[in-house]
Amino acid sequence: MLAAGGVGYGLWRRRLARLDRMPDDFAAYWNRRARRPGELRYVALGDSLSQGLSARRPERGFVGLLADQLAARTGRGVAVLNWSATGATVADVLADQLPRLAALEGAAPYLVTVCVGSNDVARTDPERFRADFRALCAGLPAGALVADLPDFRRGPHRVAAAGYARICREVLAEFPALVGVALERATRTIGVRELGSDLVHPGDLGHRRYAAAFAETREWLALL
Repeated sequence: MLAAGGVGYGLWRRRLARLDRMPDDFAAYWNRRARRPGELRYVALGDSLSQGLSARRPERGFVGLLADQLAARTGRGVAVLNWSATGATVADVLADQLPRLAALEGAAPYLVTVCVGSNDVARTDPERFRADFRALCAGLPAGALVADLPDFRRGPHRVAAAGYARICREVLAEFPALVGVALERATRTIGVRELGSDLVHPGDLGHRRYAAAFAETREWLALL
């Protein structure tokens, strides 16, 4: 029994250590991935969801899955510039990520996805969030796929998160050139098996659900 308990404790410690390393490891992967050439450029903005936490590997996150689908369906190489950052708020995307998109040289991105706002729920006043999200939308190119917030099915912030998701949809309605992605609706029935090892972020199965939400838009289908 003691030996079995020791093995279990060791596995638990290794899992915690991997979770601690995950943000840095995933960011390093996307930095390396950005150096791969491709005929089509895909720019991803957002927070840890766009980073792919807590998929088993970064490329199994929804950004990696969308890039793979795009390459498979078009037969062309896809260069992925994933500028998202774990812990980012909408204000952080405005300050740090959107300017990189504006300064991007060469051909315009073939695809831009945005998934951010979950970190604002407990940090940002709703009206400040509305103003920041509106400013973000105003700076995005036509055709960008912009998600609302996922459903917070558990925890004390579920009701608040639904309000922030509604703000996203209201603001997106002001920008008909952008494409709203119904992430809240798509994640209402997400189950525990679809969560990652931290039981907060989606795992491999959950990221497939996220990718499907983006891929269900008519505009996505027009890219293929």
